[in-house]
Amino acid sequence: MSSPRLPLRVRHGIREHWEDANTPVQTARSAVRELLGIDVAIVVTWEFLAIELDDDYPDKSTLVPSVAAGVQAFLGGLREILDGEVDPEWTDTLLERCNSCLRLFIGVSREAEVLWSSKEAGLHVKLPMGVMPPLNELQPHFKTKLLRCFDERQISMEDWADLSAEDANNNSDPTEPRQPAEAFPDISILPRPDQLLLKPPYHLAVYNAGNDKVEIQCSHSPTLELLADYLTKWCKTIPQQTPRPPAVAIKLHQSPFGLGPIYDRLTMSVGDRNPHFFVSPMIVLSFIEGVLGYKSMSADGFSWTFRKDVEFRKLTYKS
Repeated sequence: MSSPRLPLRVRHGIREHWEDANTPVQTARSAVRELLGIDVAIVVTWEFLAIELDDDYPDKSTLVPSVAAGVQAFLGGLREILDGEVDPEWTDTLLERCNSCLRLFIGVSREAEVLWSSKEAGLHVKLPMGVMPPLNELQPHFKTKLLRCFDERQISMEDWADLSAEDANNNSDPTEPRQPAEAFPDISILPRPDQLLLKPPYHLAVYNAGNDKVEIQCSHSPTLELLADYLTKWCKTIPQQTPRPPAVAIKLHQSPFGLGPIYDRLTMSVGDRNPHFFVSPMIVLSFIEGVLGYKSMSADGFSWTFRKDVEFRKLTYKS
């Protein structure tokens, strides 16, 4: 049972993605139990995980599905060892040491780890912090860690990608180039658009619609907000009119996706405000490249596209 001290979305996730007998992680647990012939107990302290993973999962609805996916990857690696009879001696050792019940203690660490605890007669399964790697990467890594959990040798995370490719292609010709398959993402562990789009790559496009309008589209809402604030601050006013309106109408447009205020468009237009002013995209282009560090991808004189692969740090775009 989950603690009432947990965030509501975490409690909901436990009920929907962990406790239900039909969930993938519980199905994987049942498969391992049948192969071993003994019970499999999974010990999770959700309060601890919620604290440790708080920064990694700002959208709390994705925390439990991600943990469940990580545990499923571990159970999948264990099932491959048991079902394929990879190392019968290892299986015998596991059965001898776990005393009629395999106990799995779920935690987190910088890297994924599997450690045997003689004191607790169980396996400590350490899920990697941050975004959970896909199943086809994490499962072979756990498989290798399991096979070495009873000795002192532990493989480093630097070999993770190589292990994934080797396990996926262990029957192929080693002289042929190998292309490991990528796991299709599970929608239940994907963050909301307002969180997802804060991660690079950031995409931006500028469109020049003549002398009276410029439109900027961007996947990174804070970029548009900063640009709008800067342009608004330095925009001239029309002194002949009352109450001295800005010479250019600068407007942010909300995205129809995500929660809360998130913007995907910025428009600059003059309309019939003042015939002496027209809108040029040049200040926008200079700001995007010179201040924010976006890199030009294409240009044709009427439209420009940019991309940025380096993540903006928190508060970088705040004034």
